[in-house]
Amino acid sequence: MKTTIIAGALFLAAAVPALADPPATAPATTPAAKPVNICLYRHQIDGWGSRGDHSLVVNDRFGKKYLVNVAGLCSDLNWAFGVGVRPVGGDHPCVERGDHIVMRGGGVLPGEACWVTKVQYYTPDMQKADKTARDNKQPLATY
Repeated sequence: MKTTIIAGALFLAAAVPALADPPATAPATTPAAKPVNICLYRHQIDGWGSRGDHSLVVNDRFGKKYLVNVAGLCSDLNWAFGVGVRPVGGDHPCVERGDHIVMRGGGVLPGEACWVTKVQYYTPDMQKADKTARDNKQPLATY
């Protein structure tokens, strides 16, 4: 019995200082930022507007706005009557990098298409900056 108490006392004596003072060289850990998963579902697109030759603002049926950056033959994006998204490779539900934006009407040549380079939320700050740039006849920011 005495050996059990002495062993327990020695264990506590060794453990308590280690719990009281963490080592000075212990690295501070911060939680990693979670990546934002942005998904503009192709079947929920409810409207769009051109932001120039290389980007457009797309609305979904729930009122969210997305900024879709494009590249390629998008010269008549400002004059297109209709825009569609054609997935490239696979049947993924979200508009993703590499998908084709197909335009119709308004002087757009048949088959003229461009592809998505980036999809992100179109935030109120972006909207405000775009409105200010248009009001001051300045070029729009690149996001």
